[in-house]
Amino acid sequence: MYTALLYDKDSLFTGSFKDLYKLNTRTKKKNLFLEGYYFTDIKKLRHNLYVGATNLSGIILFNNRKILQKITENNGLATSHIKKIEIENQNVFWASTNSGLSRIEIRNQGLRINNFTQTDGLPSNVIAGCVIKGDTLYAGTSKGLGILSIKNLLAQQKFIDKKVIINSVVIGNKEFFNLNTPLVGKTPNNDITFNVSFPDYASQGNISYQYTIEGLSDGWQTSNSSKIIFNAIPPGTYTFKVFGLGYNGKQSFASTNLSFEIKPKFWQTWWFKLVLIILGSAVIFILITLYFQKKRNKKLETLYYEKKIAELELQAIKAQINPHFIYNCLNSIQFLLYKKDYKETENYLDIFAQMIRKTLHYSEKTFMPIKEEIEYLSLYLHMEHLRLKDQFDYKITVSEATNENWIIPSLLIQPFVENAIKHGISNIKDRKGNIEIIFDVTGTSLCITVEDNGVGIGSKNHSSPKPDSFGVKLSQKRIETFKQLFDMHIMLEINDLREKEQRPGTQIKLYIIPYEN
Repeated sequence: MYTALLYDKDSLFTGSFKDLYKLNTRTKKKNLFLEGYYFTDIKKLRHNLYVGATNLSGIILFNNRKILQKITENNGLATSHIKKIEIENQNVFWASTNSGLSRIEIRNQGLRINNFTQTDGLPSNVIAGCVIKGDTLYAGTSKGLGILSIKNLLAQQKFIDKKVIINSVVIGNKEFFNLNTPLVGKTPNNDITFNVSFPDYASQGNISYQYTIEGLSDGWQTSNSSKIIFNAIPPGTYTFKVFGLGYNGKQSFASTNLSFEIKPKFWQTWWFKLVLIILGSAVIFILITLYFQKKRNKKLETLYYEKKIAELELQAIKAQINPHFIYNCLNSIQFLLYKKDYKETENYLDIFAQMIRKTLHYSEKTFMPIKEEIEYLSLYLHMEHLRLKDQFDYKITVSEATNENWIIPSLLIQPFVENAIKHGISNIKDRKGNIEIIFDVTGTSLCITVEDNGVGIGSKNHSSPKPDSFGVKLSQKRIETFKQLFDMHIMLEINDLREKEQRPGTQIKLYIIPYEN
């Protein structure tokens, strides 16, 4: 056995070169407790908490059941080869090693470890053991006894009053010794090496470097090499920052900073990328524009042919209207001659001549103002009134809301008026006929009403647009053609007043959204 510690009245911890046992002093029975640890010293820190120094595994904290924590170089010890343990209080203990003394303090948040060497006043770094009395530490070293104040040891400066020196910088294949000149490299020669040194002689060569490149990475790296190398740094402006780390992990009081720049190739510059984006956007825009232009041209071509067809259809319908109107007028003249009413025939022929001129004039036009439409209708009604003597009266009313300069499709209303006279008024025997034409505004539409008190739609001879009512049939075709050709809103409504208002007659309503002249 190499070490032992009484932890109960009849029980010991006993350590061999490879294991720790529990030994009952009364029964002499030995049980394996911790296997694979070479304990060089064991001390009791407080109730059921023990500290073990091991030859290769650092410091072990354990109770009488299991290991609670391992403390090694990873936690901050100078070495994992521990010789002796000395207790300062129930939370603090010291470890003697061949690399100096380590003070370990157990805190709620973790451990605080301070390492002390010859630089801090020890005669040697090889410590056989230590004893604490009050504030005084007695350390047995290979070069004699060291007597030190714990308070003074802990109050020593935490930083090293020196900075890292950057001796030279290699960017690509070019080395810079004068660091006051701009340090500039260019892709693809964008590897960079910093040759550094830290003149902390008290650390006796136990030096390392903590560094980062601001603008490239937020993390810090640590290296023992005096050559700090970065490969393939992307274009940009950076700052190299480095701290020196001496013995006991002490850091230089400030970082050494050095700025440098890696310039991009032209195809890595922002303006080149911007040009590419603009060119790419322009190409996409042109392609999209060409696509929609082609599509629009095709649509316009289709619309053009549709419009030509509609225009030809409209001309054909108007060509049918004129002969139809003349035919009806000639029938009326023939009727007057048959009655031998030559004076009325002369008047009728005079009005008929005016009607022919106006009909030919308006047949060449697609649209005409409302006031001209009213003049044309007045002339036509006057001519028919002469033919039928006192068989009917007529009235044309224009509301104040109606603008007589608005334009509407030409010769669209006359066939409905003609139909009212021929199929409505001429067939009544028991009353005088009446025809009323009203121009009014309803909402956004012009409402044109042609109303008669004739026999009505329900009669055998009525004014509804049947195949024999040729003028109304053509007018309906014209309405559909105007809708297609000019995208106009025109709606035709035919009402039987006997059903609607319990009186004889027919009512025609045309709803048109007019154009400003």
